Amino acid sequence: MSLETLDLVVPGDSIKLASSNNITLGPNIVVAGDSTLHPTTAGFFVSKNTNKATTLNYVESARGRYVPQVGDLVLGTVVGQFGDYYRISLNENSVDVILNIFSFPNASKKNRPRLQVRELIYARVASTEKNVDVELSCIDPVTGKDGGFGPLNGGYVFNVSTAYSRFLLFTPNAPVLKKMVEKLQFEIAVGVNGKVWVKSDTPKSTMLCAEIISESEKWKQSEIPEKFELLLKKFKKL
Repeated sequence: MSLETLDLVVPGDSIKLASSNNITLGPNIVVAGDSTLHPTTAGFFVSKNTNKATTLNYVESARGRYVPQVGDLVLGTVVGQFGDYYRISLNENSVDVILNIFSFPNASKKNRPRLQVRELIYARVASTEKNVDVELSCIDPVTGKDGGFGPLNGGYVFNVSTAYSRFLLFTPNAPVLKKMVEKLQFEIAVGVNGKVWVKSDTPKSTMLCAEIISESEKWKQSEIPEKFELLLKKFKKL
């Protein structure tokens, strides 16, 4: 496994590095002799250069509980409204967060989204002050526009691990998404809270996209082309 590789690993795997020089270990990984790393939990192996001389290696745990951080992109469900706020659920069995009715581009008393209970929304974590409700925003802080945030209509939402959602969101040309773009037409929104929303031109195609992404969490990168084609053939027969 090369330093640039991001792949699913489990305890018992061996990750052979070219050199043990200037290697920093992060969470969920230990080093043995001959520059070999061993994961202590299931997750995604990450190796990145922190500077020209040092490489940080760690395993992003597949079992982490989501804790909101400012700037996170999240998928949430509207569960209620009080005053000028919507109450949003980011995960089952977690504390709800809030979204101000004015946290949309050009929002005013007369011009604001009127969200319904159970409606899905894509937003950014704007505030995580201690002893205060976590607050979301649907405004891009750079452009002042929606930036892709707001209600998501139609489509299908499903859960993946928080580690995999981060992998999909922050990995340029994530292998499974790159493969899907070659063969399928779809829209996607990924939240670091472990939720993924997809929408395609037909319900069947939407479910295929969801199945591929969900199943790919268990695949090694080398398995993606073959298993992708198998799922494609399976859905064509339905």
